[in-house]
Amino acid sequence: MVRRLFLTGERGAGKSTLIKKLMERAKGPAGGFFTVKSEEVFPGRSSLHLLSLAEPLVPSAANFLAFCGEPDERTAERFDRLGPAALLAVKNPGLLVMDELGPHESEAFLFWEAVFRILEGPVPVLGVLQKEDSPFLEKVRFHPNVKVLEVTKENRDRLARSL
Repeated sequence: MVRRLFLTGERGAGKSTLIKKLMERAKGPAGGFFTVKSEEVFPGRSSLHLLSLAEPLVPSAANFLAFCGEPDERTAERFDRLGPAALLAVKNPGLLVMDELGPHESEAFLFWEAVFRILEGPVPVLGVLQKEDSPFLEKVRFHPNVKVLEVTKENRDRLARSL
């Protein structure tokens, strides 16, 4: 059984939808986070938010990471504050979700540390890796405990049944 599974694929392939389906089968509460885009928090600007599964999944200024396409010098600081807290917020989770990991985390070294500690631990992990190149994503992609599966529109329903 794969205990640290990351999905990758093109935008719109159904990776996050597949994670939500698989979460329904988890034993015990799920911890971790989803990253989502929003245009409601900052009207007229698309923003990225890290939503902890331990809290209501509502984008707000408190869980703001960056403006889409405009990471700034504080993006890493925001990941370092929000990411590890979200990963540790649920006590004794049956599953940890990391949806999704991308290049914005390149300088968020406290976040990196939390992710790799979890990859070495006992809790099953289900996540999404963006199809980008960065040292962080490469370390996750090639971690010995991690399996990466490509999700496509053609295989997503079959994966939902087989995983």
